[in-house]
Amino acid sequence: MLEFGFAREDITPWYGIPLCGYFNPRPNRGVLDPLMLKAAVFRCGKDYAAIVSYDLCMLPREIVLRFIAELKKAGFAFADQILFCATHTHTGPYMSACFSDNTDADYQAMVVEKTVSAIRRAVNALAPAELLVSKTECRTLAYNRRYWMKNGTVLTNPGKLNPDIDRPEGTVDTDIPLLAVRQNGIYQLLLANIVNHTDTIGGDFVSADWPGRLEHEVQSRLGYNVPVISMLGAQGNINHFNVDTDANQTSYEEATRIGKAYAAVILAALYQLRSVKIDKISTASQTIEVPFMSVSDAEYEQAKATAEKYKDAVMEAGRDFTSEDIAKKHPYVLKYFAERLMQCHDAVHPDKRFETMIALKFGQEFAIVSLPAEPFTEIGLAIKEASPFPLNFIAALGMGEVGYVGLPEHYTHGGGYETSPSADKAGREVGLSFIKTGIALLNQKQ
Repeated sequence: MLEFGFAREDITPWYGIPLCGYFNPRPNRGVLDPLMLKAAVFRCGKDYAAIVSYDLCMLPREIVLRFIAELKKAGFAFADQILFCATHTHTGPYMSACFSDNTDADYQAMVVEKTVSAIRRAVNALAPAELLVSKTECRTLAYNRRYWMKNGTVLTNPGKLNPDIDRPEGTVDTDIPLLAVRQNGIYQLLLANIVNHTDTIGGDFVSADWPGRLEHEVQSRLGYNVPVISMLGAQGNINHFNVDTDANQTSYEEATRIGKAYAAVILAALYQLRSVKIDKISTASQTIEVPFMSVSDAEYEQAKATAEKYKDAVMEAGRDFTSEDIAKKHPYVLKYFAERLMQCHDAVHPDKRFETMIALKFGQEFAIVSLPAEPFTEIGLAIKEASPFPLNFIAALGMGEVGYVGLPEHYTHGGGYETSPSADKAGREVGLSFIKTGIALLNQKQ
């Protein structure tokens, strides 16, 4: 018999805590909508599997290990069978030293405490449940954000209506796998695996971005507060910007538009959900080495010359620079990325870096596999294609975060900031390692 329990906790930060997601921190000036953590626990006989989703930009490995340690201390022996993942909102607090260390120890301690509380309440709520699955798609909200330009280079977010755009560099995974949990005829959870970036708002107000608006719309339409987890798929090279229009797509209104649109897709697909009988759940995990990126001496010398050339460049009025500044090769931006490459060359790292990937497997029906990064969509597609399961969920930003990870060929095109060298970025072969490990976890005997 399959059992399910759910709990949520409010993790909205207090006023003034800096928000993560851009190149510079932004002390928050208030709240547009709350941030939540959502804990979904599954039990079949003596076996457990769980998902904890956070409305945060990222979860570094050290925080995940802290979650696990505190859960074990609290008596939850299945702590290693939990998939921890982030929704990647760019209007939530720092959980790691991203670009600069703006973490808040008290906030992190609160999140750890509430994680334990949510798991405890979810376990206490365990009761017989029915699982239902389906797959739908959406082709109108996500775009490959890296473009071949007419001069033969690749740029990220090159600007709307840019006449120098030739074509997108790659594809978009438009599939949306769906999982629903029903108890006593009532939906107790909807989980949608969506491949899109969560950065539609900007500014310095706290928000869960479009996943928060999606849940609000689903609840409004269904008439009760069914929890919705938006699990991000492999979206490192995907976002919501349509370069063929000049529409403003950075605002809370845009988050609302996208959330409502995804909600409509999901609600329409509820009528095609099929019940699946699950007589076994299992987990498999593997800790793998994730090497740091290296750069050649020639790359270093070129960056050194660029940094010297633009050493006096500043950003006007001290503003944050944007992706369009990158596309326009603003002198300050050129200096910034040159200095990042030099840091990559000069950084002294531990001998090895490790990350953990986990797969949750539900009978022979469906599986969820985590990737500790913002993987390019081709990585998720490769794992899905080779999976033995008919339905597959990819949990990007799961169990850790090493930044953007593409396939080796993505690093040869130049111009896209996702693949530009920096001190903590993963090596150029890591994407292949993610694919190999993900497939192995899914094929591991239950």
